[in-house]
Amino acid sequence: MAGAVVFSLGTMGTAQASSFLSTGIGQVGKIDTSTGTFTPLNKNGITFFDIALSNSGELFGITPRALYSIDKSTGLSSAIGNLGVFINALDFSDENVLYGAGNDSFYTIDTSSGAASLVAKIPKFKSSGDIAFDSVNNQFFATSLSFDGSSDILFSIANDGTATEIGSIGFSDIYGLFFENGTLFGYTGDQQQITIDPTTGAGSFSQNVVGGVGQLFGAAAAVPSNTVPSTTVPEPMSVLSLLAVGAFGASVLSKQKL
Repeated sequence: MAGAVVFSLGTMGTAQASSFLSTGIGQVGKIDTSTGTFTPLNKNGITFFDIALSNSGELFGITPRALYSIDKSTGLSSAIGNLGVFINALDFSDENVLYGAGNDSFYTIDTSSGAASLVAKIPKFKSSGDIAFDSVNNQFFATSLSFDGSSDILFSIANDGTATEIGSIGFSDIYGLFFENGTLFGYTGDQQQITIDPTTGAGSFSQNVVGGVGQLFGAAAAVPSNTVPSTTVPEPMSVLSLLAVGAFGASVLSKQKL
């Protein structure tokens, strides 16, 4: 019986990450990727072009020229400092270093001062609006505008700025990007949630996001790396304890506007 209980508890499902979106009218909120439901934390505020969660769970946001810290409970923000350059894409590496992209450039960002430092210029790349770290391959994925005005293009970018063009996504204005439970999600300005094949770049429509107002701008996941959280199996003593307890009872802004 104890073995059966352990199996049952161990397969109740994987823990869901708390993922976040920002909108063009200054909302920051949580997104349920299974239903596409967006729950704003605030009515309006600063419009963040992108947001990112550190490995210790701190939420940051950027306007085109400044870095902010964001309260994950209220959506309220505090200015940290000027970036010194235009940046519209943001994420942390496994080493908890904040990286950013803007136009054709790739940067590291000091989270205490906001100052950005150039890592590299990337040929044929123009940041559409987000980067997402892939810890399995120790690299970032990034969305880039196409120079002919068609769909966005998926790039991989190493920490030193070395980049590879992967392929056309088939969707435009992909301003949000993150990994959740091993899936690469993208969010378009017109409130579409898509999934992206990281090997080819091809995107597939998932569902429309509901519950928010305005364009979707930034995205961040609490488990940003390209991994699936392991299922937690209680220790035998924990199972016995549980049995004992049971026995007793919108926007006018454009993210690409420079």
